[in-house]
Amino acid sequence: MCATRPSCSRSFPIAAEKQAVPKARRLVLAVVRGWDLQLTGETLEELALLCSEIIANAVRHTTEPSTLTVLWTGSRLRVEVTDTTPGLPSPRNCSLNAESGRGLMLIAAIATDWGTTPTPTGKAVWFEVTPTATEGENGQHQDQAVAGKPTASAHARPAAVRQTTLETRGAGRPR
Repeated sequence: MCATRPSCSRSFPIAAEKQAVPKARRLVLAVVRGWDLQLTGETLEELALLCSEIIANAVRHTTEPSTLTVLWTGSRLRVEVTDTTPGLPSPRNCSLNAESGRGLMLIAAIATDWGTTPTPTGKAVWFEVTPTATEGENGQHQDQAVAGKPTASAHARPAAVRQTTLETRGAGRPR
């Protein structure tokens, strides 16, 4: 159980094939649930979406297997995909209705933080999500992952606000 430890991580390979995306996404969710982080349903849905996007990018833009790492830092959940392609990606300026090219835009809009890092053999693309703070029985704020009581996600906002966020934050500006 990771929720009571300061940090833990798990890594596994991702095949360079389209079928690997849902399998890897399910593995991430299984790992996170196994760590008993007590994330809300909405946070888990957002995590699934972000994982799909970051994994699909690696599968689409590389020909070699990648490595997926899930890390709980004690305060944030980080998902990182390391691949063998050296070029660093950046968000494209595309419409919300585009069928491709929106992955990094979605990650930038939903994740707490994200970025890319060159590695000796390629690059790593990562994102982080922060569980929502919840008020404990004694009135003090606790980290949701430790408190064990799911609450509304920090991203719980009306769709119109979310759409505006996607358009402004995802317009190709680096973070």
